[in-house]
Amino acid sequence: GLHRRAQIFPFLSRSRHPDPMSVWPPVLAFAGGGVPKAVSELMPELSPQKALLASVFLYNMPHMVRGYLRGKVATLNASSPNTQLEEVAKDETYGDLIMRAQWTHKNGLESFPVFAAGVIAATVAGVERRIVGKLAAFHLLTRCAYSALYMGGGTSEQAGYGRAVVWMLSLLSSCQLLKLAADASK
Repeated sequence: GLHRRAQIFPFLSRSRHPDPMSVWPPVLAFAGGGVPKAVSELMPELSPQKALLASVFLYNMPHMVRGYLRGKVATLNASSPNTQLEEVAKDETYGDLIMRAQWTHKNGLESFPVFAAGVIAATVAGVERRIVGKLAAFHLLTRCAYSALYMGGGTSEQAGYGRAVVWMLSLLSSCQLLKLAADASK
């Protein structure tokens, strides 16, 4: 259980100390680390601008799922959708998935600014387009995996580990883009 998880992934332990998980990716990127080249080279080269658009779709996809499921439970209350969300979350059949979609959507909204800043900064700084496109593709892949694990992976400890790892990798790729931009701007 908890002890084994803390041994394998000490950054995931539920201690009273602050969780340093969010700090690792920017620190690694600042130190020159990032997505291993052997991994990024496996990615397709995407247009950085299309990658940004794809990211907008990815963070909104769980919102669309949530809306679809909410429609199975109740008619949309446009005057008070947040209050309605609290109500439909209690539904025995769809409530858990509705909330998982909501949390996945919120996490996507939180990850987008760093990704967008990284893609735009790297592009403006003149980082090789191929590198930007491959790191953007890696980011999108990890965001797809995150969404799948959060909405469809259930509540198992393994799904939680998987989510944490792909989340960290998505943030790492965004931070790596920012570091590449900073290095190119010297």
